[in-house]
Parts: sequence; C-alpha cells; structure tokens
Amino acid sequence: MESDPDASSVEETAAGRQLRERILSDPRGKVAYERARAEIDRHQVNLAQVRNARSLAQATVAETMGMDQSEVSRLEHRSDVLLSTLRRFIEATGGELHLVATFPEGEVELLVGNAVFTGSEWSKVDV
Repeated sequence: MESDPDASSVEETAAGRQLRERILSDPRGKVAYERARAEIDRHQVNLAQVRNARSLAQATVAETMGMDQSEVSRLEHRSDVLLSTLRRFIEATGGELHLVATFPEGEVELLVGNAVFTGSEWSKVDV
C-alpha cells in the first residue's frame, strides 16, 4: 500500500479509504477536507511542541520534574506515557492537564484520580 501523508497512523478500512478518495476527487470536497485537516492539526500538538510554545528548554522542564534532560527528550518521543508523567510534564510547562471523554449523553472530564461530570445529562449521574 502506498504511503499517504494525509492518512492517520491508524489502519484504514477499505470503505474509509474509498470515501476519502471520493471526497478528494471533488474540488469542493478537497477544500473542505483540507480545512478540516488544518483545524485538527491546529489543536493537536506533541509534548515537544508544548514545551517549545512555552519557550522552555528540556533542561528547565527536567529540573522542574526532577529528572535528567535526556529523560525529558525520551519522554517527548514516547508514544505511550503514564497519565501521572503526562500531568507532571504539563504542570512543569505551566499548564494543568484535563482529560475529557465524550459519550452520547455528554462529556466527562476526568482528572487523574477524580471524575468531574459536566453537561446537563451527566449532572444527574450518581458517582
């Protein structure tokens, strides 16, 4: 299979590939697709981009996290990170980590170790 720069790292189904090809074959569909990809890309960043956007060096983040600069470098390149480590990284860069799960009934904001329900449907849920 050819490598498609627009394809996600998640394995595509044949139906999904055919749908994307059909959308991209229409000039209006291609414009809409490219706009949607750009919007997604604006909201997705990796850990190194977060650190750089905050104008922080790896050594600075490492010192705040109590680890070596090389460990921060490895952390920024991992594909699987513990939530507690991710939270420490985000806090070391001046942020606060919030995890949000979306269900048909509404959104659930998960804080590591705590759950905060938001939305009208979830306000009725007993925890």
